Amino acid sequence: MFAAIYIADFSLEALLRNAPDLRATPVALVDSDLPKPAIIQCNAAAKTFGIVDGLTASQALARCSNLEIIIRSTAPEASATEILLQTAYAFSPNIEATAPGVCTLELKGLDLGNLPAMKLWCKKILQALGSAGLEARIGVAATPDLALLAAHRPESISIIQDAEDFVADLPISALAPPVEVLEILTRWGVRSTGEFLRLGKTEISERFGPVALELFKRISPRSVRPLKLFSPPELFSEQMEFESEIETLKPLLVWLNRFAGQLSRRLEAIYLVAAKLHLRLGLAAGGPYEHTIDIPSPTGEERVLCRMLQTHLETLRTASPIISLQLSALPTKPEMHQFGLFQNTLRNPNQFAETLARLAALVGAENIGTPVLEATHRPDAFRLQPPNFEFTPAHHSKQTIQNEGMPLRRFRPPLPAQFEFDETKPVRISCNIFSGMITEIRGPFLSSGNWWDENRWAREEWDVETFGGPLLRLFRSGEGCYVEGVYD
Repeated sequence: MFAAIYIADFSLEALLRNAPDLRATPVALVDSDLPKPAIIQCNAAAKTFGIVDGLTASQALARCSNLEIIIRSTAPEASATEILLQTAYAFSPNIEATAPGVCTLELKGLDLGNLPAMKLWCKKILQALGSAGLEARIGVAATPDLALLAAHRPESISIIQDAEDFVADLPISALAPPVEVLEILTRWGVRSTGEFLRLGKTEISERFGPVALELFKRISPRSVRPLKLFSPPELFSEQMEFESEIETLKPLLVWLNRFAGQLSRRLEAIYLVAAKLHLRLGLAAGGPYEHTIDIPSPTGEERVLCRMLQTHLETLRTASPIISLQLSALPTKPEMHQFGLFQNTLRNPNQFAETLARLAALVGAENIGTPVLEATHRPDAFRLQPPNFEFTPAHHSKQTIQNEGMPLRRFRPPLPAQFEFDETKPVRISCNIFSGMITEIRGPFLSSGNWWDENRWAREEWDVETFGGPLLRLFRSGEGCYVEGVYD
C-alpha cells in the first residue's frame, strides 16, 4: 500500500506560503528564465477571469487588471520541497521524491480496509503541511501510480479501496499519454480509461508499442514499481531572494520573524526543537555573512528564537545591502533533566544567554564570561571563557582544604602608593587609605615568570604592620609601588 502527497501548482504554492495575504487575490506566476516569459501557473481566483497557462503578462492583465504577477524563484521551492519531504519522513521511513511537489510513501502496518483510521492518518499529514503554509492533497492506493492518480482528484483525501472502479472512471488525459497518442485515442472516441482498457492490451500494444504497455502498467493494481528511497536532510531551513536590496533592520526582522515562526511550527509538527540557528545573509557585493547561534536550552518557542535573532542583529553592520536570506535550524529531541534534591539549574538559560549577548554588544565579547585561573603564579592571572550551559553535577573533592591565617581583602585595581626605603625595605608608606610609618615587616617575597617571552613579570611583596593603622599587603613591580590589599 502506498500514499502520494501532491501539491498542485507547486512553484506558485511555494511563493504563496510566504505571502498568505495573496491567496484570495488573482495571482499568476511567470518564469523569467524562459526564452519568451509567459504564465506557467495561476491560482483559482485568476482562473475565474480566464487566465490560463501560456498567456503573456500583457494578455493576462488585459483579462484581469488587478492580477498580481510574481516571478518564479528557486529558493522558496527548495524550502517547500524540504518541508514536504521532512514531513513525509516523519510519518514513514520509506519515501520517494517523485517529482516537484510530489512525494510517495510506502505504508506498512496500516490497514486499507480501516477507512476511519486511514483518513485520520492522512489528516495528520495534511495538518502538518498546512501548519507550514502548504496546501496539499493525498491519495492512498495499492500501487504508487494509482496513489498519485488518486491524489490528483479534487478531494483533499482520496483512499482507493476498489482499484478497478477507480480506474474505469478516470479520464484518459489523467494518464498523461504522449500528445500524438492522446490525439489518436480522441479521434477513436476513447475518453475514459475504462474505454481504453476495453480495447485490449494486446491490440493497443500492437498499434502504439511500448507506450501503451507503460500506460497499462500505470493503471494496473498489480504493477508495483520499487520506490527510489530518499532520506531528507536533518537541517530545517527557510530562504528567500529579495527583489530589492535591504539596507535597514526593520524589513529584515519582518522576514526573520516569519521564518522563525515557520521553523517553529515545522519542528513542533514532528515533535522536535531547535538546538542551533544558522543565519546566512547574501550581500550585494562580496561573499555572504554567516553566523551560528547556539541555543543553551534547545527550544521550539517562536518568541525565544525571534528574540535571539533580534539581539544578534541589533549590532550587526554589513559591508553592502542584503539581497538574500537563509535561516536554518539544527533539530534535536526535547531534553528532560531529573535533578537531585540539592541541585538546580538556570531558571531560563535562553534568557540568560540573551542577556550575555546584549552585554557582549555593550562591552565586547572578550570582556564577559566565566573567570578561569591561568596555570601560573602571577597574581590575578585569569582568562574569561564562555559560560557552559551544560548541566554537570558538582564533584566534591575528598581532600579537606585548610585555610589558615587572616583573610586578605584585595583592592581591584591595586592602590598606587609611595614608599620610602631603608636600603631594601620600605619604612614609610603614603596612599589614599593610610600615610605613616611601618612598624613591622615580613618579606620581601619574590616572584617572577614568563622570562622567555615579552610578557615577563617580576614583583616584590611585603606584609606590613603600620603605626596605629591597618595590616597591609604591599608590592613593587616594573609599573610602580602599590597597596594590594588589607588584612581583616
